[in-house]
Amino acid sequence: MMRKYIMLCCLLSVWFTDSMAQKRPLDMEAYKLWRRVEAQQMSNDGKWVTYRFVYIDNDGHDKDTPITYLYSTETRKTYELENVNQVYFFNGGKGLKYVVSPSPRDTSGVVKDSVFLMTLKNMKKRLWDRPYNCNESFDSPIITYTYPIGKTEKGKDIKRLVIWNYETGDSTVMDSLDYHILLDNNKTIIYTKECNGYKSLYVGPVKGRKRVIYGEPKARLINFSLNRDNSQGVFTVASDTSYLNDPDLLYAFDMKGGKPTLIMDTKEIHLEGDYRVRGGLAQPFNKGKYIMVSVTPKVPTPRRQKIEPDKSFELELWKWDDEISQSRQRAERVSRPGEPRYVYHVDSKKCVLVAPSHMNNISSPTCDEYNYVIIADETPYRKLTDWRDGDAADYYLVHLETGERKLVFSDLRDRPVWSPNGKYALFYHGKKKAWYKLNPVTGELTDISAAIGFPVYNEEHDLPKPANSYGIAGWMAGGDEVVLYDKYDMWVIDLTGRKTPYSLTNGWGRENNTVLRILKSDYDSKRIDPKRNMLLETVNTESLDQGVYEWSPSRKLRKLMEGPYALSFRALSQDRKYCLFIRQGYSEFRDIWWSKADFANPVKITEANPQQKDYHWGSVKLVEWVNYEGKRNRGLLYLPDNYDSSKTYPVIVNFYETHTGELHISPIPTLSSAMINVVTYVSNGYVVFMPDVHFTTGAPGESCYNAVVSGTQMLIDKGIADKNRIGIQGHSWSGYQVAYLVTRTNMFRCANPGAAVSSMVSAYTGIRTGSGMPRMFMYEETQSRMGKTLWDDPEMYIKNSPIFYADKIQTPLLIFHCDGDEAVPYSEGLNLFLAMRRLHKPAWLLNYKGDKHFLYNKAAEIDWTIRLQQFFDYYLKDAPMPRWMKEGINVNERGVDQKYDLVK
Repeated sequence: MMRKYIMLCCLLSVWFTDSMAQKRPLDMEAYKLWRRVEAQQMSNDGKWVTYRFVYIDNDGHDKDTPITYLYSTETRKTYELENVNQVYFFNGGKGLKYVVSPSPRDTSGVVKDSVFLMTLKNMKKRLWDRPYNCNESFDSPIITYTYPIGKTEKGKDIKRLVIWNYETGDSTVMDSLDYHILLDNNKTIIYTKECNGYKSLYVGPVKGRKRVIYGEPKARLINFSLNRDNSQGVFTVASDTSYLNDPDLLYAFDMKGGKPTLIMDTKEIHLEGDYRVRGGLAQPFNKGKYIMVSVTPKVPTPRRQKIEPDKSFELELWKWDDEISQSRQRAERVSRPGEPRYVYHVDSKKCVLVAPSHMNNISSPTCDEYNYVIIADETPYRKLTDWRDGDAADYYLVHLETGERKLVFSDLRDRPVWSPNGKYALFYHGKKKAWYKLNPVTGELTDISAAIGFPVYNEEHDLPKPANSYGIAGWMAGGDEVVLYDKYDMWVIDLTGRKTPYSLTNGWGRENNTVLRILKSDYDSKRIDPKRNMLLETVNTESLDQGVYEWSPSRKLRKLMEGPYALSFRALSQDRKYCLFIRQGYSEFRDIWWSKADFANPVKITEANPQQKDYHWGSVKLVEWVNYEGKRNRGLLYLPDNYDSSKTYPVIVNFYETHTGELHISPIPTLSSAMINVVTYVSNGYVVFMPDVHFTTGAPGESCYNAVVSGTQMLIDKGIADKNRIGIQGHSWSGYQVAYLVTRTNMFRCANPGAAVSSMVSAYTGIRTGSGMPRMFMYEETQSRMGKTLWDDPEMYIKNSPIFYADKIQTPLLIFHCDGDEAVPYSEGLNLFLAMRRLHKPAWLLNYKGDKHFLYNKAAEIDWTIRLQQFFDYYLKDAPMPRWMKEGINVNERGVDQKYDLVK
């Protein structure tokens, strides 16, 4: 028995060794094999899924036959639709419309697109052989199409509308329709039709007698529109031919019947000043009491004559108090001020000013009945955006009856949110870290989040600017109750003040270190029904496992699915019984999955990259240590296949800010456009370490040192890292951090700072040429985390600038910085290189001429991928030095001799 056991162990050992030996390290040839899944859709009934595979490196695949895959969730069969890129489900998921395009190999130009309609139940397809488009219905078998049947006296096409039932074959034909809307699941139609030189408005059943809403030869109908629920509408009329382009009359009508009512005549409205009311479609609200109208100058502004600029020279004039700086003016296409906005009172036939021209950003409730709106004045803060992140405004409450304006908040960065019933407006105040309720009737402001007892703002925020809120989960009780998120849970706030705030999730999330968020199919839907079960997306903040839980009206949670993977939900069926989602992990590619809403037996639909099993891939784990500030620090540690804990390994420290949230993200083998491709380096025997960095405002460099160096020392102490073979790499913000670190420690054998700021002093007043934004906002408010101006604390800026301490650098540098960089001035990288050159320290600067912050030229990406790995292999694996590192490439050798070959 023992002999058999020993033989079995030997066989297993041989099989395992052989299987591992057959695996290959990733290289640039392997990159060409990887595909992604795109264009995934699920039918309305959840029974069908479509998707496509696309090669990530598309070179050489331009002649491939595109295939859309159609998958049946009932039979588990997959069908291939060749030369198809456009697919549309219709009839509630029972039908599929798809377009067959000419083969990429067909260069004749003779073959045209062909449209097919398929019945999914029996897979029968029908060619749409008519020379005009058809319009399918998402949730019914009705298909509509129009085609010309003649011309009017003025040469305009006379069109026929066909309403065709795809299932029964029945058709309804209607001629000379100008514009139409189908309603009531395509059973009702409202349309305009021109006859005898004027248009009439009709409504009625598709098959049946139509009612004329309006039709007059002298006072001509122009256009119509319906309200949100399609129960009522308005139409415009020109009382005579002089108003055809600016109709003066607005009528309201009810879809159920009755005579239309004239609700506005622009000729009767007199505004003081330079404006008059402009005609057009505008829906009345508040039971027909108000209409929000637009205005236009009484005297049309004459067109400015086009003047050819003097091209003998071009002057760019910067003025210190310009609202928008010169560099932003062209990028942001500075527009003229808007027009003022008025509300028209139907009963009194008078207009009330709602918003002056400089304050015409109006926030209105989404319900029909409301008497107040909120307007924003951004003008005091526009020029501040050179050094502040995002827009701010003063917000005013406006009473629509009187036009009275009352200041609510000054210098607020977040826009107000109205309750669905229009009774309350909510404001998140970043500086005060609180949600406020505004009662528009009383004008009273109330802090509604303090009673929760936990922060409603991002607890991990480490930027100088105010933290964002966790947001609004939804609304209950018709809008009288709002549900707010904290880091973990959901909280119900009674806006009437009658009930005490309570946790909708009973505090389960915080108690179990699990973030709970509502899984929505419609992200615009904010209504929460407390009597129905809800699906929640979850993330455990300790293990970082993700899952789906079910919430019940008893406020209890039941786990449906959870594990070491990341989830991204793509669709829920209309009845919420089926779900389409992406699941991924480090060793599991981001494929499509389908499941019933109980998630008991989810089904994997795609296998995008089966070749992954043929390559060394490695593994990743979450690591933890105490940093030099005495705080808990975490990071990701990527280990190569067959990792041996008794050995030390060459290590590359690669990071940006925080990375532990990427634990379950599937990496894609690809060329480097800046940073190393982590999975490639792991596949080739490196350990890669990605520590989280949490910053203290005013000390970004030292914050990085405390996290990164302490974490790297932990790898040395645990015998993972060979202390003589540790490299470090970062790009952009982390490029700066790398440049700073090598002035503070000699721990790293070599370093690659990419697109790095070397002097915060000079970069502070630089320009991001891509957007035209001065860089000051990054230091005072965002990523660079200084929190003060250069003049408030010049010593702090100097202390955090690597260029001033370049003499302390003992680490060889491979500096990557392109002269077309639109985010960080090229001079920052060049200055660091010149400092190293002047100090006689080893450094190389790679400038891919004309390229940007990241490489966009594939040939340059290939070159950079080669040189970056050669640099690290030389210092960390004792590989021979490539000739470009030893000899350089002079101006006459560019493009002639790349010197990739190794020095013998």
